[in-house]
Amino acid sequence: MRVLFYVFCISLLASCSTQLPQHFYTKSLQEDNYIDNYKSTYTLYTNKDKANITAYTLVDTTKHILNGRAWVIKNKHQRPYIKMISGNDTAVVANRHIYFKNVLNFRDIGGLKNTEGKTVKWGKIYRSDNLSRLRSYEFKKFNDLGIKTVFDLRTPQEIEGKKDHLPVEVTYVHAPSVLDHGDLLANLRGRVLRGEISDEESVQFMADFYRGIVADNVPALKELLQAILIKANEPVLYHCSAGKDRTGITTALILSILKVDRETIMNEYLLSDYYRREKVEGTLTKAKLAKVVKPRLAVGVIQNFLSVDERYLNEAFNYIDNNYGGIDAFIKNQLGISDNQRLEIIKKLTY
Repeated sequence: MRVLFYVFCISLLASCSTQLPQHFYTKSLQEDNYIDNYKSTYTLYTNKDKANITAYTLVDTTKHILNGRAWVIKNKHQRPYIKMISGNDTAVVANRHIYFKNVLNFRDIGGLKNTEGKTVKWGKIYRSDNLSRLRSYEFKKFNDLGIKTVFDLRTPQEIEGKKDHLPVEVTYVHAPSVLDHGDLLANLRGRVLRGEISDEESVQFMADFYRGIVADNVPALKELLQAILIKANEPVLYHCSAGKDRTGITTALILSILKVDRETIMNEYLLSDYYRREKVEGTLTKAKLAKVVKPRLAVGVIQNFLSVDERYLNEAFNYIDNNYGGIDAFIKNQLGISDNQRLEIIKKLTY
């Protein structure tokens, strides 16, 4: 009887395993040269001839060629920057995703080309999910990134029980980018569990959420972006809960100010699904198990809330275009960044 029970449990778990859409398994932002980081290992992948690579090696760094197109760099804490030389062209490559054990979506927004041919500097602006589970033993790696200020975009209710765990040297700034609606999220969870929200309604809810940030919370956005781009002279990080929605819009606006094109901005935004894949898979597997006792629970609806989607970010961009006269006018009139200030920001954060 016990064997039959185990067989039943294994079969149930197997039937609840989750296969996500293909885009979760492929990076939306395709780069010829990139570095992946796992723990203290950094692997450089390149389509360039390795003879044209100049590696900036650090004191405690060892490196060796892994195969024809990858170099492995092992370093206890310090993040390597590698100079790629091809003829007269030089580019600096660093890891976009920074590994921390329980912070899944920690990224550098550098390395992107803008419409003027300039490149956003690495190591200046970081984005992530919440930092409540950052480990103390990871503080050295965090501090080596040079981050001096962390902007927390969450509401007070979201922060309860999940305060950021930061090194003492870092300045923490609470900068909520949406209004605190109290029990809205709790009520929403209840409606999802009872099967009261359809797939279409969940997509519309997320689109409305994105639109609301640029429609109803412009003063908060203005204060945040000016603090990040004008007042800060040292590396900064901003985050919300999952590091995908409010953080995604903030990143999209920063890259717009830096004159990065919308296709690249969208591809950077969609990377959240790639880096959060295991988290989403785990949550949806639990949701499928929960359907045994809550048969009306809609797993697809949960996936819509956990994912990023072009439709969500486009809702914010479309609102800006249709109601503020386009992104350039929005930057100047709503965000209060003059043309001269924008030029100075671009000069400071690109090369």
